[in-house]
Amino acid sequence: MDMFIVLVAAAGITFALQNKIPFIHKKAAFVDSMLKCTFCSGFHGGWLAYLLFAIPAVKPQMALLYAFASAIFSYALDEGIKALEEYNYGDGSD
Repeated sequence: MDMFIVLVAAAGITFALQNKIPFIHKKAAFVDSMLKCTFCSGFHGGWLAYLLFAIPAVKPQMALLYAFASAIFSYALDEGIKALEEYNYGDGSD
């Protein structure tokens, strides 16, 4: 259950980094390109969520594990939501 909570928190951090914190965009080309990539932003959201969850018992190898888990979770969640947003809910024009 802890891992799921951290993944959801990481997805929230990822969303905030990409969409809700405008002052970090356009600061550097690297940062801007990272923020356009949900997998990349999810990776960084993962280790940030792990640090928030695990302080003071931080284990670097666990932070990396959470970072990769968050990256794929954030990417899959983002793609799933995009698919739902684009789905035509049967307007009768089939």
